[in-house]
Amino acid sequence: MLFHLKQSRSLAGIIVACAILGATLFVPATNATTANIKLSVSRSGDLNTFNFRTYFPITAQISVNNSAAGSTYFWQFGDGSNSTDPAPTHVYRTPCVYNIQVRVTVSNGSIRSGRLAFGAFDTGAPQGRTLTVCPPQGTAGFIPVEVAGGYFSANQQVNVMMDGASIGTVTAGKGGDWILDVSSYLTPAPNGTQYTFTTSPSSITRAFTTLEGIRATPGSGAPGTTVQVEGRSYLPYSTVLVYLGGASLGTAVTDESGSFLSSFQIPFVSPLTQGGTYPYATFPPILGSQANFASSGSLGALFSSWWWWLLLIVLALVAAYLVRRRMRRRVVSPS
Repeated sequence: MLFHLKQSRSLAGIIVACAILGATLFVPATNATTANIKLSVSRSGDLNTFNFRTYFPITAQISVNNSAAGSTYFWQFGDGSNSTDPAPTHVYRTPCVYNIQVRVTVSNGSIRSGRLAFGAFDTGAPQGRTLTVCPPQGTAGFIPVEVAGGYFSANQQVNVMMDGASIGTVTAGKGGDWILDVSSYLTPAPNGTQYTFTTSPSSITRAFTTLEGIRATPGSGAPGTTVQVEGRSYLPYSTVLVYLGGASLGTAVTDESGSFLSSFQIPFVSPLTQGGTYPYATFPPILGSQANFASSGSLGALFSSWWWWLLLIVLALVAAYLVRRRMRRRVVSPS
């Protein structure tokens, strides 16, 4: 008996060892490696990584060097749009610094990712130094915002100011270009607020304009009304809880850009059954401008929701049936 037990333990050990070896050899690797992005655009002026003047719009040819057959691609072009083409063509319409990103899934399951930043300035810009804010608008505090300069002197120290106050000093590269992430300096503000940026030395001023984090249509109605809620500046592929006036509407799932557009029905719960204006909110929270919903209360819902009408019809039919049944009982009952 002891011999058989030892044999079974040895056999089990061999099976486990073979399983580990097999998993090591045959399970596809999922570690992320670098994918080198190749970018080709029509441009003029300097040919640095990002620092050239051109006319807009510009057409960019984008691809990955040494791409493997059978791979799938997911591109983000840095302007809110994306593509799954292996070698997409994309049109950029405004001066900006664009962060191109790609995620390549190879047929064996391994993942490669890459990122490339390039900047383009309008040929109509003043001769000499150039300044841009990218993107020029968005939800402050929740999206990456960069200020970039071009055509400064090589290795020049540049003081960057926001609303007249210094937020940092950068050193221009050999081509006179520089870039500064200013996301942490932007705090949520009412829709349409502008943060202004300038530099020393320079007299050019550029602005970042805040946008709402949530907007919804229609903006008024009653419980039972269906609304479309749009949210922006969340994490990609994340679940967002949506609330109105503290009442839960449900959940939404964001896309690759961190946005969602979902339909919800206003529930018959307090305080929405009372007339008033109620704000939308989400978790995770968005601190940009929020949309509001003006509720007309439950009385309006009685006439605006089809299922309320259906319920009334069903109740009327049940009442008619009960009355008819009662009358039949009276007719057949002995006197």
